[in-house]
Parts: sequence; C-alpha cells; structure tokens
Amino acid sequence: MNLKGLKITLKNQKVVVTQLNSYKLRFVGDGFAGECELLGGKKLYTKLARMSVNSEHNHEQVLRVQELVNEWQRSEEK
Repeated sequence: MNLKGLKITLKNQKVVVTQLNSYKLRFVGDGFAGECELLGGKKLYTKLARMSVNSEHNHEQVLRVQELVNEWQRSEEK
C-alpha cells in the first residue's frame, strides 16, 4: 500500500486525513491523531509513523487505524 492508498483507506474508516505533500500526511480520529511520512530518496527510504491517543478514545477505531498504518509500513512504496 502506498501513501495515497493509506489516505483513501483511512478516510474509509471515518478518519480525517490531510496530505501535506507527496511524502507526508496527518490524520485525526475519535480521540487520537497521527502522521505518516516517507524519509529518504526513491530507492532508499524509511517509513515513519507516529500516533498519539487521548485517554478518551474509540478503541476499535484506534486498533483499525494502527493495523492499517502497520500494513503501510510493511509494504513497498510505489
């Protein structure tokens, strides 16, 4: 899954997503927020994901989003 695919999939989970540029996006859900970023060049890059969760959050939505972000991190970017 590439960054664009992650953006579309997160939106389907009712998460607000803002793509800042071609290598970085931020998302906000019910009681959590995060960002995903590609660091490096075309051939050699690192996928960075950060997520912060409030004490009052939608547990199921957080788990679904974490699974999607983990899938994105494991996949190749094309």
